[in-house]
Amino acid sequence: MELMSAICFGFHAPTPIWGLLIGVGVFVVIWTGFWRTNRNTKSVYFDAQDFAHYEGGAGRELPVSAAEGTFEPLLQHYIGVTKVLITLAAASITFGQTQSTKSGILLAKIVLAFSILYGVMFCAFVLYMYDEYTQNVRAYTRFWYSMVETLGFSALFSFVVGYAIWVFNLG
Repeated sequence: MELMSAICFGFHAPTPIWGLLIGVGVFVVIWTGFWRTNRNTKSVYFDAQDFAHYEGGAGRELPVSAAEGTFEPLLQHYIGVTKVLITLAAASITFGQTQSTKSGILLAKIVLAFSILYGVMFCAFVLYMYDEYTQNVRAYTRFWYSMVETLGFSALFSFVVGYAIWVFNLG
């Protein structure tokens, strides 16, 4: 924790505050990136066939599978990977170094808890938005695209950062 305080110009805060700052900071940085890179986007397509139909490929050479491709098989993969991430993070929080008094391990557990939060929210929002999309192809707007993508990548990034913090605090 001393290293973290030194990095931030001597700002001293309790470990849970650092966890909160890291967890929320990861989300804000990633969301800002997705929001800015999609400035001219009004809506996004889950299914390649819809992109081919409504946008005519927008000048891109689409694969042959785009004519019949749907998001549903990919959705199952995304949910499956998120389930593994949530399971590993929860097991680490529950069973990992329960007797440790190191604040670095506590910080790692807080960041891992954010990966669980973001992972669960990713699953909920991607399922919700795909359902909305099946009712209205224009429902998946720039805001929702940025939100869903940010939740997925925030879960992954928080997971990696949580374990990196854990590793640096071993021994």
